[in-house]
Amino acid sequence: MTGLYLFFALVLAAVFGSFGNVLIHRLPRMILGDAAPDVSTAPHTFNLNHPASHCPHCLVPLRWWHNIPLLSFLFLRGQCAHCHASIAWRYFVVEAGCVAMAWLCVHQFGMTANALAYFVFLYALWILSWIDGLHYLLPDVITLPLIVAGMLFQFTLGHIPWTQALMAAALAYALLRLVYHVHFALTRREGLGFGDMKLFAAIGAWLGLLALPQVLLLACLLALVWLLMARLFQNRSPLIPLGPFLSVAAMIELHCPQLLLKWLGL
Repeated sequence: MTGLYLFFALVLAAVFGSFGNVLIHRLPRMILGDAAPDVSTAPHTFNLNHPASHCPHCLVPLRWWHNIPLLSFLFLRGQCAHCHASIAWRYFVVEAGCVAMAWLCVHQFGMTANALAYFVFLYALWILSWIDGLHYLLPDVITLPLIVAGMLFQFTLGHIPWTQALMAAALAYALLRLVYHVHFALTRREGLGFGDMKLFAAIGAWLGLLALPQVLLLACLLALVWLLMARLFQNRSPLIPLGPFLSVAAMIELHCPQLLLKWLGL
């Protein structure tokens, strides 16, 4: 029965991944007021439900068997069933990532409410990472509820007092807000977005005070490595979104606590 439950959990995670692709594609356009250029519809009618899923190239609506998570992409060989235009690999990767996160949560926490809660946490980080990486945007509609969800989790199921979660969220926000103001005072340029502060606050609410230094340090190291690689291959300094690195660092901290300290021999 455990194997059967795990199978259904992974299938459900793939379905969440499919919806995650909808959020990644449509939510930024809804917020920025930029309806998808491939859709002949007024901006006010463009939302998560309308128009129906369709090929962005030929505009033909997709049938239900074109929308089966993971499997449809493989069976269609990454192409539209009608015009054979290529489908971005991102869609498959997002769904596969959700399945992997579900497996990790079940492996670490078992078939428990904690596993479900942490999957929701990681799922939100996963979606935010893609949106930030593609659009340099961390929507309040995800980050703010994630902070509240972290408080509720600590109040009901968590391993730390909810008051500590509140302190961690406040400290995380204040820390990045201070960095923002110091950087702006020195350079007259914005080095951080307010979405980064809210995301870090959410991570604090879910993981607690002790995780904050390690998450921030690891995120900065990952961002530095990415910047050096970009400079090496592009010969210029690209704009680096912090959200994906904060999210990856939080994922590592959740599944491998104290990993960075172990690497540093501390």
